[in-house]
Amino acid sequence: MVIHPVLMIAVPLLAAFLTPLLKRVAKQFTFAILVLNSIFSVLLLAKVYNDGMVYETIAGFSPPIGIYLAVDSLSALLAFVINVFATINFITSDGDHRFSMLYLLAVTGSTGIVLTGDIFNMFVFFEITAVASYALVAAKRDRGAIEGAIKYMILGSVGSVFILMGIAIIYSQLKSLNIYDIASRISSMDTKMMWISFSLLLTGIGVEAEIFPLNGWVPDAYEGAKSNIASFLSFGPSKAAIYAIARLLMVVFPYNNAYEIALYVGVATLVVGEIAAMMQENTKRMLAYSSIGQMGLILIAFSLASQHFEYALLAAFFLVVSHASAKSALFLLSKSDGMPGVVGKYTGVVAVLSIIGMPPFAGFWGKWYLLLGAAGQKLWFVIILVFFSGIVEAVYFARYLNRNYGRKGKLPISYKYAMVILATLSLIFGLITLLNSMAMQNMLGGV
Repeated sequence: MVIHPVLMIAVPLLAAFLTPLLKRVAKQFTFAILVLNSIFSVLLLAKVYNDGMVYETIAGFSPPIGIYLAVDSLSALLAFVINVFATINFITSDGDHRFSMLYLLAVTGSTGIVLTGDIFNMFVFFEITAVASYALVAAKRDRGAIEGAIKYMILGSVGSVFILMGIAIIYSQLKSLNIYDIASRISSMDTKMMWISFSLLLTGIGVEAEIFPLNGWVPDAYEGAKSNIASFLSFGPSKAAIYAIARLLMVVFPYNNAYEIALYVGVATLVVGEIAAMMQENTKRMLAYSSIGQMGLILIAFSLASQHFEYALLAAFFLVVSHASAKSALFLLSKSDGMPGVVGKYTGVVAVLSIIGMPPFAGFWGKWYLLLGAAGQKLWFVIILVFFSGIVEAVYFARYLNRNYGRKGKLPISYKYAMVILATLSLIFGLITLLNSMAMQNMLGGV
């Protein structure tokens, strides 16, 4: 079966502009489009897994002149996570056609970021995602939501300028916007201009990726937004942005110095995020700072790709899945004052165990492969910090469970369905990996 990645961008983009014409059935229409895109993402992932990287030229113009999409195994996985999780999360929607339109635009932009092979179009998709996300954060229409949206918009706009400046420098030097064409000729750039462009791109994308010190908008935006929008932000735009940084590291700027910069930025983000999370009393702010720490951990994983590519990708994948599933479930649960019923308790416990890295959850495998990669490079300080962050996480999440476990609250049935599915995914991914590992050991033992 022929899979066209462009459909994952074109279909929700077109649907977003049709929703105002379908006011009465906008929610049902949007959900159907999200399901369709999820099916596309599954088929695309299977295609990449079986046949390797997928390229698609747009409008018949071949690269590097034309615009094209380039889908590798990691971008296919990220597209799958974004679209499937967005579909599950949308079950909780109680918004009108305007909410549906903005949600589809945010999904379109996030998907486009991970699928595009053109650096300028990556910027365009960042803008689509950012503008839609600002409006979604402000949709609650109270003081906290407006304040969070304004901070997000101001920092996001500054980040966009930095991205555009970085792209302009690269284009002025190489006259190309194609990521792989740039990668093949990056060594011909003036060294000083190359590192300036890398710094600008890392800074600009880092705003959306929630890395330190560019994440000042995160706690206010997450706290002010509706719980389901905070959930979306935790697996949508942030994951697309961290992948964009990974692509810069592994494709465009594959230099040891770039990996080293990413490592130290990741370490700073991890430490600051976890310590700040431990100091919070408000649940959503605690979860927001915890998300910052997790993004630092994912960036550390990608920074190991220069020498331990397999461990780096495995660590990043499981950390992304764990954070996207568990943290989004916890943000949905934060709509309630406590952990209502069996569903609330199950979600809270499973999500927390995955985030702190307990086996057999997906979070455990992420930290395990990260430690293996760090040990292979003799980065003992990284290993110490990973253990330190795990202890800090355990402390503030133990406090979170103690505070909320016995408290009753109310949640809409749609929230209960969505958060149970999301939390369970972190367990399923972990168990599949555990069973696969045990099967491989049995096979090797029988040889």
